[in-house]
Amino acid sequence: MSEIETISWSEKLKPFAAIFIRLAFGFHLLQYSYGDVFQGTAGSGNEEMLAKFGVPFPYFMGWLYILTEFSGSISIIIGFKVRWFAFALVINFIVALYLVHLNKTYMQSFEAIQMLAVSLFFLFNGSGKLSVDEFLKSDK
Repeated sequence: MSEIETISWSEKLKPFAAIFIRLAFGFHLLQYSYGDVFQGTAGSGNEEMLAKFGVPFPYFMGWLYILTEFSGSISIIIGFKVRWFAFALVINFIVALYLVHLNKTYMQSFEAIQMLAVSLFFLFNGSGKLSVDEFLKSDK
C-alpha cells in the first residue's frame, strides 16, 4: 500500500474518530454523575465543600455542577448539541480546577485537566460523524 493510499484511507475515516472519544468521555462523566442525580445527593454531597470555598448557594451550585455533567454526558454520548454542552462543561471544569485543584499537584489535578481538555476538543470540533447533530444536519 503506497503512502498516498494510506493517507486517502485515513482521511476517509478521520470524521469518525470523535465517536471513540465521545463514548469514552461521555460514559466516564455519566458514571461519575448518575449516582448523585438518582440518589438525590448532588447538592448535599458537595454543599460543605462549596461553602468552604465561598461559593454562593452551595446546595444549588452542587446540583448545577452535577446536572451539567450528567446532561453533558448524555449529550456527548449521543452526539446532540455537543458544542453547547461542551461549553457548559468547559466552565464546569475551569471552576473545578480553580476552586479545588489550584494548589494540588499535577497528578492530583490530572483528571480535571483531562476533562477540561476533552471538553475543549468537543467545543472546537463538535460531535463528528455518527451523531444526532450530523443526522439532523444532513436531514436539511
